[in-house]
Amino acid sequence: TSLAAIIINQSAVVILAGIFSSAMGPYAYYQQTRLTDIKALQDTHEAVQEEVDRLHASNERLGKNVNELTATVDRLEEVEQALDTISKTQGKSVNQFAEQVEKNKSILKTMQANLKGTVLQNLLSIVMSSDADKDNIVDAEEVDTMIRRIEGISGVEVHDDRFRKAFSGNSVGSL
Repeated sequence: TSLAAIIINQSAVVILAGIFSSAMGPYAYYQQTRLTDIKALQDTHEAVQEEVDRLHASNERLGKNVNELTATVDRLEEVEQALDTISKTQGKSVNQFAEQVEKNKSILKTMQANLKGTVLQNLLSIVMSSDADKDNIVDAEEVDTMIRRIEGISGVEVHDDRFRKAFSGNSVGSL
C-alpha cells in the first residue's frame, strides 16, 4: 500500500512515509527475534541454576554420607579394640575373637561398597547431566562442565589434562 501511495502521489512527504512504513515490518521482526532470544537465554539460565542447586544438594548429601561412614568406621575400630581387650582379659578363645573380627571386617567392607556405590551413582549423574545437548557425545565444553562439577564434590581431585584426553569426543555410553 505504501508503494501504491508513492506511485500515485509523488510528494516528498508521501515518499518518506512510504519508505519508513516499508522499513517498519523488517524492524519489528528484528525486535521480535531479539525478544525471543532473550527469553531463551533466561530459560537456559534458569535450567543451569536448577542443575547447580541439584548438584549442590547432592554434594552436601555426599559430604554427610562420607562423614557418617567415617564416624562408623571409627566406632567399628574402637569396638574391635575393645573386643581385643575383653578377649584377652576374660580368656576367651581366639576362635571367637577371630570370628568377631571377621564379622567386623565384613561390615566395614559392606559400608565401603555402599560408599563407592553412592559416589559412582553421583558421578554417573554428573556425566549424564553434563551432556547439555543430549547427543551422547562429550565435547570440550561439556568436559569443562563435567570437571567443574566433579571438583565440586568434597574430597575429589581431577587431573584436567588426563581427564580431557580420556573423555573429549567420546560417547557417554563408552565412559
